[in-house]
Amino acid sequence: MTQQSGGDGGREGLFAALKNILATLIAIGKTRAELLVTELEEEKLRLMSLWAKAIGAAFLLALGVVMAVCCVALAFWEQRVVVFGIFAVLFIGGGALLVGSLKRQASQPSKMFKSSLSELEADMVQLRRYRNKSE
Repeated sequence: MTQQSGGDGGREGLFAALKNILATLIAIGKTRAELLVTELEEEKLRLMSLWAKAIGAAFLLALGVVMAVCCVALAFWEQRVVVFGIFAVLFIGGGALLVGSLKRQASQPSKMFKSSLSELEADMVQLRRYRNKSE
């Protein structure tokens, strides 16, 4: 009779341990999902801010450059073809430099989800350590 109640107690203990492990795994998964969502929101806001600033800067710089070219062309009216030609070469060269810079930046790997991946890796290390300890 004692063995049966001990066996039943062992089953209940095993079931409770499995429930605890499952609850822990669910909590870890929930935490990691929340971290992932937070990183996505931060990255979205950062990109929106960057795009807004880039568009505003591009518009203002383009307007300023057009005004500057017109002023130089008016100042050197007799050589206006040369002035426009020089500025055209400068603009094309600047555009080519920007395209090269964009290609280099686009080829670099993204740092998005870096902290999520490092947290998941730390979790895996702890689980392996726990598994090796229990064996």
